[in-house]
Amino acid sequence: MKIKSVTKVISGASYIQSCLLGIMWFRGESTELNGVEISNKELYLRAGFQEGIFATMSPTGDIYEIISNGIRLQIPVDKAIGYPMVGVLPDYYILNKWDQEKDTYIYRYIQNGETLWTKSYPYRLIEHLGDFALLWTSSQNERSSCQLIDLSTGSVLWELDHPGAHISQVYPYEDKVIIVWFAPMGQEERSRVLCVEVPSGKIIWENTEPRYYKKYGDDKLIYFHSFLWEDGGEGGDNHQFVELDVRTGTFQMYKFPGYNYKTYVTTVYKDYLFYGALNYNFYVGAIDLRTHEMLPEVKVDFTPGGFNQIASIGVHDGQLYVEVQTELDHSDIHVFDLDEDE
Repeated sequence: MKIKSVTKVISGASYIQSCLLGIMWFRGESTELNGVEISNKELYLRAGFQEGIFATMSPTGDIYEIISNGIRLQIPVDKAIGYPMVGVLPDYYILNKWDQEKDTYIYRYIQNGETLWTKSYPYRLIEHLGDFALLWTSSQNERSSCQLIDLSTGSVLWELDHPGAHISQVYPYEDKVIIVWFAPMGQEERSRVLCVEVPSGKIIWENTEPRYYKKYGDDKLIYFHSFLWEDGGEGGDNHQFVELDVRTGTFQMYKFPGYNYKTYVTTVYKDYLFYGALNYNFYVGAIDLRTHEMLPEVKVDFTPGGFNQIASIGVHDGQLYVEVQTELDHSDIHVFDLDEDE
């Protein structure tokens, strides 16, 4: 794999989102898919299962299916129902709204247009796990627990809690779910990563290595982070690339001696982790996930503004898309060709 030169700059484009049909981004208040406008409103992807790729539109939460030449409305959502917080299947949807007075979320399970059950839970996020779903929250100010429910009935099968910490992410893997808890700063020893069997609730393994992981392949979670020290820090080794085996919980760290950059965003494409980084200039690079080798980085040329960062990144069909934000209200997407044979 080799990152080649920029082929074009998409002016005024921002918020890169990857889906099976390509790359989505915003331009003004519109949403474009592979450079073609598919909606005059901003669409936010939610993972679709089976055949569908779905998006939800703020603020009303209408649910759409993305098709090759645009979008198709699947279900209009009344504002009173609230924002859908789950990927949807072609024949059912799970919607929720916050009941402020009771400090709870009211969930509705809708199948073929019919509401099969309505229940309240103290969680605002949901992860689909086959015939089940994990309900959870991601804020430090919210609950530290999570619940597994049976989707056919809404009944709670089990609950896990880790007081004093908050769940940052969950990752489904076959009949398991990986749950990552972060503790407050200064209490990092209380952080946890659990691998839990679904639906039994049996804990397969546990460790104390939470990270903001990306999924890679059938059995790995990976993470790459680096921060820039102007004096070079400890020889410039201010970074970590880690790999977590979801089958065993084994955690392994790799280093790139002398590397001294600040990473902004990462994404996984095939056997590579692509990233955007800063060392007085912006660069894009990649790590070969099979050999843990770092590929040569390529400089991103842009006109600096008052607010400079690489805000999002995505890869599709042999091209790397990089959003460079130069002002609070302006971004451009730089498109790099990839040589996948090198």
